[in-house]
Amino acid sequence: MARVFSRALIVLLTVLLVVGGVALLPSCGEGEQVTLGKMHIIDATHLFIAPGSANKLFKITEAGYIQEVTYEDENGNNVTMVEEPVAIYDVDPEYVIVCFGENEFDISEGYLVRKTDGAVFSLENAGFPSPNGGYKNAESVFTDSSGDIFYMAQSGEEAEIIKLNTQNMDSITKTVYSPSGDNVWIFIVDKDGNAAYLGCVKGDTSRKFARIRTAQGGIYDDVFDFHNTPWLGVDGLIYWAYLDAEPESLEFTVVVEKISINATSGVPTSSVYSVGVVEGDFDLWIPACHKLELQGRVLLAQSDPCKNHIFELYNPANSARGLNIAAFNLSRMYSAVASDNFYYLHGSNSSTNEVLVKVDPTDDSYTALLNTDEYYIYTMSTSSSDELIFNALRMSDGVKVIGKFDVSGNLTILDEESDVEMVVLERIQ
Repeated sequence: MARVFSRALIVLLTVLLVVGGVALLPSCGEGEQVTLGKMHIIDATHLFIAPGSANKLFKITEAGYIQEVTYEDENGNNVTMVEEPVAIYDVDPEYVIVCFGENEFDISEGYLVRKTDGAVFSLENAGFPSPNGGYKNAESVFTDSSGDIFYMAQSGEEAEIIKLNTQNMDSITKTVYSPSGDNVWIFIVDKDGNAAYLGCVKGDTSRKFARIRTAQGGIYDDVFDFHNTPWLGVDGLIYWAYLDAEPESLEFTVVVEKISINATSGVPTSSVYSVGVVEGDFDLWIPACHKLELQGRVLLAQSDPCKNHIFELYNPANSARGLNIAAFNLSRMYSAVASDNFYYLHGSNSSTNEVLVKVDPTDDSYTALLNTDEYYIYTMSTSSSDELIFNALRMSDGVKVIGKFDVSGNLTILDEESDVEMVVLERIQ
C-alpha cells in the first residue's frame, strides 16, 4: 500500500531541501541543517570521484597517499555530504569547483573551494557550471587576468555565460556575461575577459552565430568561422584555424589565425599567425578533440576513430604541423593528457592491445610505458613534475589500481587496496 504524507509535512520537507546557500549535511540530529564550511583538500595534488563509494570524494596527496576528503561545517564540526560528488573543475592556482548531484549535467550543490585552506563558497545564487558544449573533455572554466571566473550555466533548457567576481569573497558577485537573448553552445574566455562563443537565438536554433563579446561590452559576429571553434593559446589569447582551400590530395594547408581586440575601441580583428601543411582529415571541432597545452605548445588530438591525427597549431616555430598516431604504434586513440614537457596518448594498436605512450614534442620521439594488455586504463592525469597518474584494471589479478609513472618512466603503484574505478580525475596543483 502506498504511504500517504500530510500536505504540511510535504511542505516542510520541501523547505528544508531548498534553503538558499545551505547544504543538507547530516550531523547531530536527523534533518538538521548545517552550512558547509570547509573541504580538506589542502595537501591534494589531484581530486577524484569513484562511483559506488557512498558519496565520497577522494584526494591524492603530495606524498602520494590516497585519502577521503573530509568536510566541516562553519563551526568546525565534521559532517557528511548527502549528495554524490559528480564534477570537479580546476579553476586557477587558488580555486577549484566541486559539484554534487545526480550527474555533471544535473547539479544540486556546487562550491568554489579555496585550495590554501579548503574554505568553501556556495555557488547556489550564481548557478552551477555545466560541461562546455556538453563535452566532458572540453575546458569548462576560464579566468581572466583580474581573477574573474567564467563558466557556462544552464538557464532552463538553454545556457548562458556566467562571470563571477571574487575580489570580495564575503560577497561574490555574479554577472550574466552573454546577451540575454543568446543561447550559448560552447565558449572560451581570454586573459583580458573577451568571450568567443557559438550559439543561437534563444528559442530559434535556425538563427545561429559565431560571436565575440568583448570586455568592453561590444558584440561582434563573423570574426571567426562557425564550423571551426576557437581555442586559447598559451599566451591566453584567442586563436582559430581553418583549411584555406578544398584539398586535392591527402595534404592540407592549414591557416591558424589570432584574434586581437583593440584595447581602446574594443574592435576584434583576425590575422594570420601561422601556415602549415598537415596530412589527414582536419576537423577542428574543439570539444571532440583533446586539447593538449604544454610549455609553449598547443596540440589538438582527435579521438574520432576515422580521424586519428594530432595537430600542433601553436608552437615556438609558429608553424602548424600534423602527426598521424600510427607513428606512435597506435591505430586508435581513446584519451590524451599533457604535462609541461610531454604528452601521453592512450589507445590501442593494430592488434587491439592497450597502448600507453609518452611523447616528447620537440622531436616526436616516444616511449611505450606499458606492455600490451598489462592494464586496462580508465582515466589519467599529469602532475607538475611531468609525472603521469592513472587508474586502471590490472589484468593479471583483476584489481583496480592507481599508479604513477615518474619522469624517467618508472612505475609506482600508489593504491591497490581500495579497488576503485575513477570516473573523474582532476589535477588541482
